[in-house]
Amino acid sequence: MASITLTLSTVRNKKTNKSEILLRYRNTRKVALRAHTHIYVLPEFFSDGQIVINKRRETEEVKEARAAKTKLDAMVTLLEEKGSKMDIDDIGPGWAQDVIDRFMFPENFKKADKEHLCFNDKTDEFLRYKKLSAERVHTYNAVFRIIERYQLYTGKVIVMDKANSDTLVALDDFFRTEHTLFEPVQLKYRMGLKPVKKYKYAWDHTKHERAPRERSDNAIVSYMSAVRAYWRWCIDMGYTKNDPFRKYSVGSQKYGTPYYLTTEERDLLYKTDMGKDKDLIAARDIFIFQCYIGCRISDLLSFTENNIVTSDNGISVQYVPSKTKEERPRVVKVYLAPTAIEILERYKGKNKGSIFPFYATGKLNSLIREALKKAGINRIVTIVNPRTKQSEQHPISDIASSHMARRTFIGNLYKKVKDPNLVGKLSGHCEGSKAFARYRDIDDDMIKEMTSLLD
Repeated sequence: MASITLTLSTVRNKKTNKSEILLRYRNTRKVALRAHTHIYVLPEFFSDGQIVINKRRETEEVKEARAAKTKLDAMVTLLEEKGSKMDIDDIGPGWAQDVIDRFMFPENFKKADKEHLCFNDKTDEFLRYKKLSAERVHTYNAVFRIIERYQLYTGKVIVMDKANSDTLVALDDFFRTEHTLFEPVQLKYRMGLKPVKKYKYAWDHTKHERAPRERSDNAIVSYMSAVRAYWRWCIDMGYTKNDPFRKYSVGSQKYGTPYYLTTEERDLLYKTDMGKDKDLIAARDIFIFQCYIGCRISDLLSFTENNIVTSDNGISVQYVPSKTKEERPRVVKVYLAPTAIEILERYKGKNKGSIFPFYATGKLNSLIREALKKAGINRIVTIVNPRTKQSEQHPISDIASSHMARRTFIGNLYKKVKDPNLVGKLSGHCEGSKAFARYRDIDDDMIKEMTSLLD
């Protein structure tokens, strides 16, 4: 038999002096749920687990208490009715709060007119049938979840046939400002973030990972490009004819001058004694090996013995880049330099199912930075802060990552070959790739060499 107990919170609203009524739902020994009712009363109107009104004079406070009691009684009745119709095992930890939220805020749960397609109606189908790499699926899912939070927070469902450029501007703004809807909170051992009161409902009722940080312009361009790709797919599939992107420009990503290790710095790092720290040595070797083949770190850590091919021309690594294998499957072949072969032999047969030990990205990047500092590679480089757009100077050892090995491969090779299509073939970029420009720089030596050809 279900029972519902009501208590009054000890926390009072500073403006109204009212306190929230808290609810506890019990159903046999298996179910004991706590929930917020979102109903507030003055403490003088609450006694023995219920709203009690003894005053005869019909003041404004009495009217508010009566309205609260009517709503609370209806809520309790609804919980009892719904609970009696459910199997005990089907009542989850958030069931009571969900019933209450739907009762108190029905506007947040209204579905748009199903004669019209809503934004989230076809996202699962898009991800299921569109050929995308695992990395891009992850990005699309993240974007779709943010948009779901936007709709819950604003109460505005995006209808595909009715959306316009203003809809896209509002989405862009939400991508930029979502981080402002959180406030710091002291956790057990560190500071964390929690959603502010007005955003708590949207945050609690959608899937998410950590609280978002401030997003850069490049991130916004990436997110809006994902929205555009999904929208165009819906048009191609005949789900809508409306294209709000005709009057909205997504823009393009902007990057500063790429920084990477010179061949001398790369060789110095490899020759530096890392002591007996096995993780530091392994991270250094993974980084150096990547400097010689130029692949993405996700591909490198997935390589097995099958990716290593021996032929009359030597030993090579052969693979299909995971990022583009669904859209442009193309085998990349890179012959290994003596240093890369030396590293490969050192780890041969030591890691089941892969050629190198696995490290999480964050851990690997930290180890790479530590190895660079140990080698004394602290050259100052200038970068553009993606959020402030201001140039900043940092030691290269402070901002290094596994991806810098890819830039090291491309940048140093481009200085010698000067053919973007040829270098791109070795790095896994398609011919004429716009992204390729982010990895190489035309430095002063190259300018001097090319202009000397005019004489």
